[in-house]
Amino acid sequence: MSVAGPVHAPESTDTEDGLAADASGGAPTRAARLTTAATVVLVLGMLVSFKLTGRFAVSNVAQVVALVLLFMAHPRLLHPKDVGLLLLGLGSVAAAAYSVSAQYGYVIRLEHTLFFALVALHLVAMYRVCRDRGNGPAVAEGLRRAIPVALVLILVLLALDLASGTARRRLGFDDKSHASVALCFLAFATLRFSRSPLRIITSLVFFVVSLLTISRLPYLFAPTYLLAFVLEYRNIRARAAHAWQVYGAHLLLLAAVAAPVVIAVRAGDYFDSFRRLVESDDVTGRSTDAHLLLLQYAAELKIDSVANLLLGVTPGGFSEVTYRSGIDVSELAVTDPAAFEKFVLGDAPMHSAVGSVALEFPLWVALLFLTVSVVTFVRLVQRREAVLWLYAAPLAVACLFYSSHNEVHHLVSWTVLIAAAFSRPPLSRGSAIPVRRGEP
Repeated sequence: MSVAGPVHAPESTDTEDGLAADASGGAPTRAARLTTAATVVLVLGMLVSFKLTGRFAVSNVAQVVALVLLFMAHPRLLHPKDVGLLLLGLGSVAAAAYSVSAQYGYVIRLEHTLFFALVALHLVAMYRVCRDRGNGPAVAEGLRRAIPVALVLILVLLALDLASGTARRRLGFDDKSHASVALCFLAFATLRFSRSPLRIITSLVFFVVSLLTISRLPYLFAPTYLLAFVLEYRNIRARAAHAWQVYGAHLLLLAAVAAPVVIAVRAGDYFDSFRRLVESDDVTGRSTDAHLLLLQYAAELKIDSVANLLLGVTPGGFSEVTYRSGIDVSELAVTDPAAFEKFVLGDAPMHSAVGSVALEFPLWVALLFLTVSVVTFVRLVQRREAVLWLYAAPLAVACLFYSSHNEVHHLVSWTVLIAAAFSRPPLSRGSAIPVRRGEP
């Protein structure tokens, strides 16, 4: 991949606002409008993740609404083989539920299975929307419309956290790590999809706010974010048609570089995440040890029986099934008593999305997930979607030691990656949304 020129070349069919129109003044099709609306709902909904009851959150409402909008936009969207694959997945999970019930007396948690069934349905639908129906550009337009609103919402939530005086800033999420990864996604997505000349500033705001949580995960994204940032700056400069635009690009870069330095000097005390990264205190060390223990218990449970190996232990079943299995988890009680308490209640995640998929889901589903992940990444590289594969690479590493797969923001990430990897034709920076002649 060359970095000498723009990564995304604009197409001649683009219009200033991204809503292509034909010679008769056609408007975006109904399918395109609804697909854009579904994307806006999903992206903004992921930021409102406080729980309504149990695991059911406001973000899950947005998840369902977005899925309904997709199927309203594209009736008869799924192919028979898609339906067959989804039913096979549900049947395999049902077999796993019978297996763990017979072995350990565990009753499947249906809310987890329902969530992942909706996630699978959404991703298959998104693949068809972008690959078969040509509405990938409508997804991109939805992101462009959602990003400014998301910025305002995040700044409001940050102000509330700062006013409360809490050091564990979560920005409306139920976990600091979820907040930080969602903001990292928005930082990369802004670079890729926004067409505002200020997009590198907006992107940087998202990334800096992610550092204001105490999560260390943003530092995993930092090296590739820096590269993506430079690439996008080069894109802005390369598209400059006048000398003043070139100077404007330089001023944007100067502001983007100077702002974090000023913030670090004037408000360094707010960046506890950096202290946790460079200092190894007792709390941080015990947290790391506890995460490694959870991975160890998962490996022991996976090979506890042939049925576990082939069928898994059902979505969300890790901690309770492990506790019921008789595996010795006493070391966790000593290392991290709070985590052990959640473990006994069956509410402790494995803190590894990859490990959770490998343990909890049927083997064929785990292998399919791995295959789709690799193919998607390769296609992003082939399509020169530099910003997005620079996001996907650290996300994959983060998922080794962080459970994000059961959150709506992870679904949003996969929605965007699939749209960019499989859209026909490939997305350009200003891809034209499908239009219909004479439609009001």
